Amino acid sequence: MNMEPLREFVSLEKKKKDLDAELKAANQRLDELEQIIIPLFIEDGVPSMAVEADGMTRTLSIYQDVYASPINDRGEVVGALKESELGQYVAENYNTNSLTSYVRELWKELKDTARRDGRIVTEADLRAALPSALQPVLRISLLHKLSSTRSSKTTK
Repeated sequence: MNMEPLREFVSLEKKKKDLDAELKAANQRLDELEQIIIPLFIEDGVPSMAVEADGMTRTLSIYQDVYASPINDRGEVVGALKESELGQYVAENYNTNSLTSYVRELWKELKDTARRDGRIVTEADLRAALPSALQPVLRISLLHKLSSTRSSKTTK
């Protein structure tokens, strides 16, 4: 039997395992760095910045995302949705993705108004815009995330 394909397979398996471990370590370090970089951007009021490293330039940007979840339990949220004008989000339960989409739409409207007024939207602003029955039972989380895109300028 020709052993060469078998050896190549074993060699590639080892290489794949090594690369997977390297990728896992790189992803872990990226997560750690994100936790350091995001507060720096927020403190300095910097929404994005071009950064040169290893002969290329990438633009790092922070962006927000919003999620809605129960403060205590889903039953309270179901009751509050039924009491409010948002009963369409409830069967015997409610659709978490649909409710989050509703909160995101509300947030986008608030962001547009805040942008015109030269201010930012806070969790308190978003909570106050919710129907009153939902305000005490829905957790609102504004999360900051970091994105990186290739810049048009590359270095050598």
